Amino acid sequence: MSSRRQQLAADSDDALAGLREVLRITRPDADTGRISQAYDVAAFWHQGQTRKSGDPYITHPLAVATILAENGADDAMLCAAILHDTIEDTPYTLVALNCDFGSEVAALVVGTAALDQIESNEQRTVAQVMATVTSADSRVLAIKVADRLHNMRTLQYISKAKQLRKARESLDIFAPVAAQLSMGTIEAELEALANAAIKRHQQARSASGRLLFLAAALLPRATRIRWCEEWFGELYTLTGRRERAGFAIHTALGIPQMAVTVRIPARSHRRPGQ
Repeated sequence: MSSRRQQLAADSDDALAGLREVLRITRPDADTGRISQAYDVAAFWHQGQTRKSGDPYITHPLAVATILAENGADDAMLCAAILHDTIEDTPYTLVALNCDFGSEVAALVVGTAALDQIESNEQRTVAQVMATVTSADSRVLAIKVADRLHNMRTLQYISKAKQLRKARESLDIFAPVAAQLSMGTIEAELEALANAAIKRHQQARSASGRLLFLAAALLPRATRIRWCEEWFGELYTLTGRRERAGFAIHTALGIPQMAVTVRIPARSHRRPGQ
């Protein structure tokens, strides 16, 4: 084996270590060779792609598969979870997927991609989405629920508007589906993450949040959005009303000076997720 192949194999082993440990406990009879093959294919086609967090994209489907492994998913589901974004987001074709992994895995990937299209259609009501979703293959639903859970765990890297939309979808659609699938732990975590996101949004709409929005209008348009993201990222970490009010007032008082000098204010600000 060439040194390059040896390095790739070592990288694959390292990445899959967590999933393999979960499978050792939940499904010691799992076909780890086939699952490793799915990972290698997905890692190859997703190489160079990153998530909003800056992490390599392959970390997402691997996390989805690990969530499913914790819930006893079978080999086909785990392979499909690892490959679930390949035919939509990479040049990897459905024909190649079917050839490499068989019709069962291919059908699960196609079903997951179909649910993605339904979910992204903002014209459909929650009732319409639920009616379509709940009639889908239960294994496809499980993959989508695990996919949403990992996205909720990394919610801080997307815009506030998308955070709120995904939080509401999680409460209205994905938590009930998790309950339907008897995935109680996932249901509880989805509800906790979604409620926390909605609470943060409500804080942003509080008097402190409105003050920051109004004061930010004094900043140049090119820097306004970036500073708002940083300010609200810090505002969300403050639990007391008095703390939030003090932070908002302190920040607002520094904005006129920022508008003139375009310098970072003396107070330290953190980006969400740091």
